[in-house]
Amino acid sequence: MKILTLTNEQVFALADMKGSVEELKKAFLAEAEGRVESPVRTRFRMTDARNVLLMPSLVRGTDTVSLKLVSVYPDLGPGVVSTRAFVLLVDGKNGDVKCMMGGTSLTGIRTGAVSGLSCQYLARKDARTLAMLGAGGQGFYQVSGVASQLGLGEVRVFDPDRARQKALVERCRNELKLEARPVETVKEAATGADVVVTATTSKTPLLDAVHVTAGTHVIAIGAYTPDARELGSDLVSKASVFVDSFAAAMEEAGDILIPIREGRMTRSSVKGEMSGLVSGKVRGRQNDSEVTLFKAVGLAFEDNAVGWMVYDRAMKSGAGGWTEV
Repeated sequence: MKILTLTNEQVFALADMKGSVEELKKAFLAEAEGRVESPVRTRFRMTDARNVLLMPSLVRGTDTVSLKLVSVYPDLGPGVVSTRAFVLLVDGKNGDVKCMMGGTSLTGIRTGAVSGLSCQYLARKDARTLAMLGAGGQGFYQVSGVASQLGLGEVRVFDPDRARQKALVERCRNELKLEARPVETVKEAATGADVVVTATTSKTPLLDAVHVTAGTHVIAIGAYTPDARELGSDLVSKASVFVDSFAAAMEEAGDILIPIREGRMTRSSVKGEMSGLVSGKVRGRQNDSEVTLFKAVGLAFEDNAVGWMVYDRAMKSGAGGWTEV
């Protein structure tokens, strides 16, 4: 059997953000129709900080299967990528393994794309200013995803690591042609911003209601365990909360689970899932003064959707190499 192999660099070159957003919209519609099997990820805790994750998915109708293996080791020190991954694509019709691709770029692209998709339903149409909190591996993809859906005029980047902060600002300017600048504090970044994205490894809140202006859309994608959060309870309890998956959020999203445990909100406070938004079963933003919050923990069928798009483009363009197994 021959398997197509794609590096992270090749995945990045093949997956444009707008196309990825549209593929995710199709995938969430498939979920709304009951055609997706995507169990909550299996996590192996190696230490308190280190995790190895397994994420399988199936989309019926297309019979596309994917499996992602992710290692998250954020404590390896400066210069070491904290999250590494690869994805296998399997043809559900005949069982053939079609492709193995770098999952680090794919994870960034699909996570940026789901954040961009949330802006279609939850951000104000006139949103122009983005506060990007966290300039690590996800930062560029998050800015790219939001920028693919909104006419951004300014990007403010905060990160205590000044080298990472500078690098993200320069990428936003050079690759996305956006007006980007570094800021010194969370308050300076978030105050008056139309969209705020948190993409950090923080286990304690760095953003709360005091930082957020009426009408802001908040996107939280960093924390993915029950005991970690980027957002304060005051912000979460006052916002209109939406999630990528209710089942996954109720197992993994400390940003929501901790305020529930504190009695600041209940499970029914979550207004809906992304599948409900794209299918029209759930209403998104109601007015221009509403603070909306989209909490994403990451879903395997998102990798499935973007991964198969990348594979199809690679086959048409001749990208990648072949491995005999």
